[in-house]
Amino acid sequence: MGFSALKGQPLATALLRKTIATGRVGGGYLFVGPEGVGKSKAARLFAMALNCESTGDAPCGVCPACRKILAGEHPDVFSLGFQTGKTRILIEQIRELQEGLAYAPYEGKRRVVIIDPVDTLSPEAANAFLLTLEAPPSHTVLILVTSSLYALLPTIRSRCQIVRFSILSKEALLAVASEEGLAVDPGSPYLDRCQGSMTRLMAFLDAATSEKDSEMWRFLTGLLTNPGEVDLIETPKWAKQKTSVMAFLGKALWLFRDLLVAEETGAFPYVIDGERTRRVREKIRHVPPERVQALILSVFGLLDDLKWNAAPDLVYEYFRCEVESLYG
Repeated sequence: MGFSALKGQPLATALLRKTIATGRVGGGYLFVGPEGVGKSKAARLFAMALNCESTGDAPCGVCPACRKILAGEHPDVFSLGFQTGKTRILIEQIRELQEGLAYAPYEGKRRVVIIDPVDTLSPEAANAFLLTLEAPPSHTVLILVTSSLYALLPTIRSRCQIVRFSILSKEALLAVASEEGLAVDPGSPYLDRCQGSMTRLMAFLDAATSEKDSEMWRFLTGLLTNPGEVDLIETPKWAKQKTSVMAFLGKALWLFRDLLVAEETGAFPYVIDGERTRRVREKIRHVPPERVQALILSVFGLLDDLKWNAAPDLVYEYFRCEVESLYG
């Protein structure tokens, strides 16, 4: 097994291997990178390596400690995320964690805590967690995983060693897909549209998700090319779901990025979706790039609002009004 199981991340892999080889292990690590590029898998592999019982390259994947961590059954490895029905990691979870860390490792070499995603800590939980991060208990390693580095408190960022993860190449995506038993055509347009994210690629390959994806693109293109179109007046059903609106706004960011790149370079090979970009650009080509840039900043703000439980349908309606203002 080993860190070779982590595809398409040579820099992160080299750093983690060096850490294990030298034995110079810090108290806190922050795994940072886009969604769906292997951060969570790397956190699990690092936890395995820190407790691996093999005398060879760690993690071996076959010793009792590695197998227990893979199965989520190791008593010294804690995984912390938000609970079912919640959107934040609560202070009660942090307090329970702190109580557990007060004891020495039960059977492993180190106690390992994986918080994924750490940017979902509530403000109270984040402040409480700082006490642990500032002075981790002996034999404890904290692994924090995030796709939103600057959503974290500066004091959390400054107390961790940052391990950066990049988007996956097409070759890495195909390798991961093959391991997962997914048949992906090397010429599939989804390999470009997923922007190096295995999570997005798997969503595109899902039939139900793909149908919703096509509808979202139709609405987005319609909002930008025919904002007064009748069937766009009513709020779509998916606009009442938080995850769907977040996906929709993500598509908007991709398209706005393509529009700015096409406007700046005039070279459509550099955009993600050339056909759609051409169609939309014909409509808004006279809109100053500064207006599109301002809209991008607005979308980032709306995504933050959604993380703080803003009503999805209201966020969608606000975005629709913002798009219409481009023509005002």
